[in-house]
Amino acid sequence: MSEISATQMVPSRSVVDRSARTRLAYLDGWRGLSIALVLIGHFFPIPGINLGVLGVEFFFVLSGRLMAEILFIERYPLKKFFKRRFSRIYPALLVFVIAAMVALSGTFVAFKWKAALTALTFTYNYAGILVTRAGALDHIWSLCVEEHAYVILALISATVVSRDRVIPLLLGLALLAMANGAVSYWAFKLDYEATYWRTDVHIASILLSASICLLKADGRLPAVLKGPYVAPLAAATAIVLFMDAVPTPIHYLLAVPLLALAVNALDFSTGYLRGLLSCLPMTMLGLWSYSLYLWQQPFYKFVYEQGGNPWPMLAGVFACALCSYYVIERPAREWLNRNW
Repeated sequence: MSEISATQMVPSRSVVDRSARTRLAYLDGWRGLSIALVLIGHFFPIPGINLGVLGVEFFFVLSGRLMAEILFIERYPLKKFFKRRFSRIYPALLVFVIAAMVALSGTFVAFKWKAALTALTFTYNYAGILVTRAGALDHIWSLCVEEHAYVILALISATVVSRDRVIPLLLGLALLAMANGAVSYWAFKLDYEATYWRTDVHIASILLSASICLLKADGRLPAVLKGPYVAPLAAATAIVLFMDAVPTPIHYLLAVPLLALAVNALDFSTGYLRGLLSCLPMTMLGLWSYSLYLWQQPFYKFVYEQGGNPWPMLAGVFACALCSYYVIERPAREWLNRNW
């Protein structure tokens, strides 16, 4: 999943002095936890719960918080915002799609240029439902949702100045998206992918977190939600609600709002929890998370559909991801940001 710098913002309605921003290691650790859940869910699945799906929701609510901070609190210039998003996301994605298309040719997860094009244009989440689908690219649906959310939130930040209007708008859109998902799944009997790969449904995860972030920044978050144990309790309850025995729409009607609360309540949580998320293994996983997320999918398919040994496959994920991060992702981002 794509990464936005995990930084602490001064809660003010004015433009925030960038020098006042400091990196929050526990948000990097939250990102590390997100990719860890995806990898465990894909390579060492635990019966009764899909940790891969849960990990994606951890990513989404973090993105919602960080986008709210950047676009609505800091009021980051949109031109620069999109340039940095492109430099962060696209080079690694382009290399992954081309390399996977070549390397997987002739295998059971081979895909052709049409599927590759939908991944590179961030339309795979709809094209995968309606037109063409490639197992090695299935994870790109979540990246599409996130990129669409960048555009939607940026447009809102450019057109709606007052946060007194922004927050109800974000909450209203989130509720509509949640209702859309529940109706699609329960009333129209669409399957999981046809329902929850769609941006018009899944953007709720990002919008809810963004809304809570802005309420917190404005000092309007109820005091009861600022306790030191809110974040762990909310996250733990959300995990329980993501169990397979719970109907799928409940995951997104109840569990996701709790995760959105949890990631925003981390600021008030116990030092033990923040320290755990801030430890070096978690923050390093967070640093590599985008490349790990890109490269895990083909290897996961060989384990899930071909019964491959998960350990060498997971080693292959890390080898490809670290090469991607240190050879492609970071150098390309630094060069583009410096020269664009």
